[in-house]
Amino acid sequence: MRLPAAAVADAAARLDPGNDQARRWLEEELSSAAYREHTDPLQRLLDALGRALDNLLSVDPSSTGALPSAAAGVVTALVLGLLVFSLRSVRREHRAVQTPDTVLGGERLTASAFRERAATALHQGRYAAAVVDAVRAIAQRAAERTLLDDAPSLTAHEVALRLAHPFPAQADGLRWAADVFDAVAYGNHDASREDAERILALDSEVAATRPAPRRTTADTSALTAPGGSR
Repeated sequence: MRLPAAAVADAAARLDPGNDQARRWLEEELSSAAYREHTDPLQRLLDALGRALDNLLSVDPSSTGALPSAAAGVVTALVLGLLVFSLRSVRREHRAVQTPDTVLGGERLTASAFRERAATALHQGRYAAAVVDAVRAIAQRAAERTLLDDAPSLTAHEVALRLAHPFPAQADGLRWAADVFDAVAYGNHDASREDAERILALDSEVAATRPAPRRTTADTSALTAPGGSR
């Protein structure tokens, strides 16, 4: 059913915020500090879109080839809405990347269950999922061995730091695994088959290694006392 032209024009007019109002909305949205921090290609694309919108709003209605006012109003409203939505999505993604969650997340599986799931993901070619669950297997296994009393509240790097003393030979590997975990889980980076296989091998190595004795208060005092080893 075709709508009367007058109805279409009236609807378009209601969608059109007006050039000054549209510019003001756009300037307010882009004035946020979170947007100024982005220098990635996506942000540059959004900047170009913003400039295109500004050019559209600046077109002289009397010029040849200019859009009819009703159509221009609809296009302006749609482009402005798309731009604001895209910018807010970028800001939410930026905030998520900057605030890593705990390595175990909200799941409470056994170390064996995490490892089995990681192995299944590896077999299926889902290397990012394999990396995440392999690192979780390391953290959960350490918790089950009472090496991490507060594992559910720790990030991947905190787990690596805590396990560096009981497993000094694996300390570098644990830090690397934490880097890969954060890049995959929060940075939207891809993982390779080699990454997943290496972290699963690290889990097996840590599981088979007897942890070094925990340092006691007396040990620490002896190391720092005058005449003691440093």
